Amino acid sequence: MERKWFWRAFFFLFVAVFSAVYLLPTFVSEKKLPGFINKTFTKKVLQGLDLAGGVHLEYAIDTDIIIENQLDNFAEDIKVRLQEAYGEKNKAKSEYFDINVRGSRIELTFKKSIDSKKLDKAVDGYTDPRDPRLIKTGTKGNTVFFNMDGKYSRDLESKALARAVETIRDRVDEFGVASPEIYRKDDMIVVELPGLDKKSQDRIKRIITRSAHLEFKVVDSKTKYMHEAGKYLRDKYGFGKANTVKKGPYKGIRIEEDRFKARKSGEDHKVIYLIADVPTRSLPTDQQQEFIKARKKLDSLFRKELVKAGIQMPKLREIGYERDFKTTRMGTRTSQRILKAMVLEKNTKVTGEYIINAQIGYNQENQAVVNATFNRTGGKYFAELTGSHIGWKMAIKLDDWVESAPLIQDKIFENVQITVGGFGGANDRLRQVNDLIDVLRSGSLPAPLTKEMELNVGPSLGKEAIRRGAWAMVIGAIFVVMFMIFYYRWSGVIAVSALVLNVLLIMAIMAGFEARLTLPGIAGIVLTLGMAVDANVIIYERIREELLAGKNPRAAIDSGYGRAFWTIMDSQITTAIAGVVLYEFGTGPIKGFAVTLIIGIITSILTGVFFTRVIYDFITSKRKIENLSI
Repeated sequence: MERKWFWRAFFFLFVAVFSAVYLLPTFVSEKKLPGFINKTFTKKVLQGLDLAGGVHLEYAIDTDIIIENQLDNFAEDIKVRLQEAYGEKNKAKSEYFDINVRGSRIELTFKKSIDSKKLDKAVDGYTDPRDPRLIKTGTKGNTVFFNMDGKYSRDLESKALARAVETIRDRVDEFGVASPEIYRKDDMIVVELPGLDKKSQDRIKRIITRSAHLEFKVVDSKTKYMHEAGKYLRDKYGFGKANTVKKGPYKGIRIEEDRFKARKSGEDHKVIYLIADVPTRSLPTDQQQEFIKARKKLDSLFRKELVKAGIQMPKLREIGYERDFKTTRMGTRTSQRILKAMVLEKNTKVTGEYIINAQIGYNQENQAVVNATFNRTGGKYFAELTGSHIGWKMAIKLDDWVESAPLIQDKIFENVQITVGGFGGANDRLRQVNDLIDVLRSGSLPAPLTKEMELNVGPSLGKEAIRRGAWAMVIGAIFVVMFMIFYYRWSGVIAVSALVLNVLLIMAIMAGFEARLTLPGIAGIVLTLGMAVDANVIIYERIREELLAGKNPRAAIDSGYGRAFWTIMDSQITTAIAGVVLYEFGTGPIKGFAVTLIIGIITSILTGVFFTRVIYDFITSKRKIENLSI
């Protein structure tokens, strides 16, 4: 029993030395440390955004698009089920029903009368009361209306937010940002990136917000929509040389045909494009704006004027826009940039979610491209798509743009080459390729992000915060030390030694978890200093009471620690509960305060109760003490 203090003392000595060595990388430059320490102890206390400087971003996710896309998937599945129920050979058309997604609901219209048996079979599982995804909201004539179940839609949005957080975290990790903080706050996604300069901030913000929604869609070479659009422009505004609109709001837009023969069937194909010339600019950002202007002009034609004229886009079709270069009659590419509008099949099973690897490559023109590989499921879908459309064109669509539309020469299984958009020079194209590789590796966002808030914190503010926070901690520690030594004499010195070990342990634990030291975190450490000596004050007052009652120092120490222990534990546990609540429901600075508070409570009990007891056991075991300096 008398030798127990020895092993406890050895334990605390080891902890103190190990913590000091562990903290060396935090406070000492790598160049000044021995190589084995740099290799062995790699973790350090990280600085928060308020200390290191950087950027605080808050994003909102467009959940309406998530709901709309899911409804599209439901509608397509219900359509296929009904076609199978009616036994239709041509699945692209239907004589019996029509299904559309309008806003937030699905409208299913039967051409003759509602066939309840086939309807129930088609929506089986979707309207299961035990786990509904769709709710039948009513009928009007031969039309049945379905809305998405509220619980299911909320769960869909929650999962989308969680997936977006993970995707952003993967993208930031790919970029190599040190100690980023990415978390969800209600319906927002908060991203804190410390220690980045303006150029790095701009690049990573581009990478974060890029949806990277990659789709492979067939270019429709059978539709008459573009032909009707060209005829409308010719009749209303007149065509000049090379089928170019002569006047009006669409002056300069031209119609072109691209004819080719399907390799397998020998069938003739004809893709009709509407093309707008885009002014050449020296800066990529200016070029992008010019493409957007041209796109808005064509969008106005498709969405407004042609609709008013009664020319409707075929069902399950959409317009795709490709940024490209003008070519001569001999097929040589010029420096003149153009925007090509084409009709695409809307639905596809082949998307970027199946890509498992992406890396840089170069095409025959020595341009940087992305070489991507599908997983087994994606390879199967891609083989089905390309195998059934040999001799057709396939659009590689990334977010809102068709990056390229190559001719399908043969059945392709797993590997695909993606050429990025036609603007910017070689260096800009290389940067776009590298950015695309980063986002493809991390996965696509479930929906576009909208930046709601951006707060830049300069490093000068961080240095000032560190200086003031350090002074606050030093001044607070000095007052505590002075009080303890003045009031409790040599016992106060023991309490101060426990205080030093306490701070050492707090910092070492934070380094081990690579926790962030923020300005509120420093405040938490200062508060911990006061709370740490509070335990010793309680113990010392109990020991004083026992000494006044006539007990000898050894018995007074035993009794004082025994009586004070549960009082200390009660106060520390209640404070720890408050810290857990702050961490769970707080954000950013509040979490930083809670982390240091909780760690400080644990170390305070360890040092204030057990470490000081070891010192008293050492003192009383060596010789018999008549008086205790307390």
